[in-house]
Amino acid sequence: MSEFFKIKSAGANLAPVPDVCCVLRLARPPKDFAEKGNILAIQLEEDFNLSTEDKKSVPPHLSVWVDYLTTPEQAYKFLPENSPRKLVLCLKVNEIRQIQANSGQCVYPNLLNVIWVYIYCKVKDKSVKDPRPGAEGHAGITGLEEDSVTNELTKSQKKLLRKDLRSKLAELASKNYSHIKES
Repeated sequence: MSEFFKIKSAGANLAPVPDVCCVLRLARPPKDFAEKGNILAIQLEEDFNLSTEDKKSVPPHLSVWVDYLTTPEQAYKFLPENSPRKLVLCLKVNEIRQIQANSGQCVYPNLLNVIWVYIYCKVKDKSVKDPRPGAEGHAGITGLEEDSVTNELTKSQKKLLRKDLRSKLAELASKNYSHIKES
């Protein structure tokens, strides 16, 4: 958890998460993680791809959890049952926002953002904020979808740019990770 800042509650839905926060991303441990105990950034790049569901969300975002509002174990309960995503990647929000991506032609700053994304559920046919423990800490990294970059780029340049963004997120994540404790 972030040692230098503790927030008491989430901000408004879709508002920026404060720069001083840390977010958690749950990932699949690499196949050789148990024997080697370390991770290379290249092994994590796939964990920063937007899923079909992520792409359909408004706005499109990669799910993460603010560490002071959601424990890794709470976040894990929001995944499908028996999910292999038990590797906990920790990223600092300010470092995510500072990433500059390269398209092969130009460098683009300020493409990524981290925002609060409320989770809703149905109660008596009404949509309400999810009351489960840890739901309040749900957030999303935006800027990883194809349409988030300038239209002056070709499709292949946009693809390179997104790959570079994922690679840089993976590099940050490879420096600070842990594993969900078995209960």
